[in-house]
Amino acid sequence: MKILLTGYYGFIGSALWNRLLKAGHNLTGLDIAANGLDDLLYCDFPTDDFDLVIHLAGKSGVRESLQDPAGYWQNNVEASRRLFERYPNTRILYASSSSAYEPDLNPYAASKFIMEELAERYGTDHVGMRFHTVYSDSCPRENMFFNKLRNGTLEYVTNHYRDFIHLEDVLDAIEILIKATHVNGVVDIGTGNPVRIQDLVPDLPVRLNTPGEREWTCANTEKMKALGFKPKYTVEKFLTNNNLDNIINLFNGETI
Repeated sequence: MKILLTGYYGFIGSALWNRLLKAGHNLTGLDIAANGLDDLLYCDFPTDDFDLVIHLAGKSGVRESLQDPAGYWQNNVEASRRLFERYPNTRILYASSSSAYEPDLNPYAASKFIMEELAERYGTDHVGMRFHTVYSDSCPRENMFFNKLRNGTLEYVTNHYRDFIHLEDVLDAIEILIKATHVNGVVDIGTGNPVRIQDLVPDLPVRLNTPGEREWTCANTEKMKALGFKPKYTVEKFLTNNNLDNIINLFNGETI
């Protein structure tokens, strides 16, 4: 299959690129991190006829969006609009977020919700992949929860419940959606089993004031289950395999 993948240098995008190459797909990538000219707001899109577009480029993060709402609008809404307009007859799988369930909470959530609205306007078979909290042992973003947890820089936890889903499970879900050409609209990608943040590291202080963040996230897994998707990973198993006891010792000041 001939696929255009945006954001192929990112956390999910780079792993997906390798997965799809191994599967034998013919890939073209766009990512501003790989080539400063590949800014979706201004670049010339490839003139090829693609079988599929997978759109993962954009700005992520709730707290950052509170400081830069205009940047999130430009990179998530206007850049996506250009992509949808450029490939009106091509099926597009695009990265949305569980945050879109409550678009009034922060600019990031609002930008993803409006992306979904745009997708419906520009195509009838596009799929919005509402990723829940994606993690792995190789996340390049230092400010992610599990990175801070493992390197001992996590300063507090919250009472929020999050539906954590492993990167490998996300890749499995995307591959299923590539093949499920009858699926359109918005699809949740998560486990359906939320975990309370405070329970992961109960000895840390609890922060209650977290403006803009959802209290509870839980994926509706019915659509993906119907397609045969079943997550292989759980947070508990992940932390056990990554020496949770040693991680907790970091916070207790004990020698590992």
